[in-house]
Amino acid sequence: MSSLKPIRKWIVVTTDIGGQKTTEAGIIYEDKDVSSGHVWSIVASVGPDVKEDIKDGDKIYWDIKTAKGNHHGGYDIVHEDAVLAVDR
Repeated sequence: MSSLKPIRKWIVVTTDIGGQKTTEAGIIYEDKDVSSGHVWSIVASVGPDVKEDIKDGDKIYWDIKTAKGNHHGGYDIVHEDAVLAVDR
């Protein structure tokens, strides 16, 4: 859990872009493609006015072009309206 506390409809996430990734099958690849503008992130903290069922630890798929406060202490701050999908 992050000590960064979002307000209103904002969500604090960690986003891992770039570097080596490994698939479940063991294939290693470089993940640097954000050309679509969409990324998966792990939720660290949720603002009190977020209406969607999003909780700490969920993975969200969102449009990184809408990010505010990019990489503040290793976190991104995402508005609820930028979230396209949630995975538990």
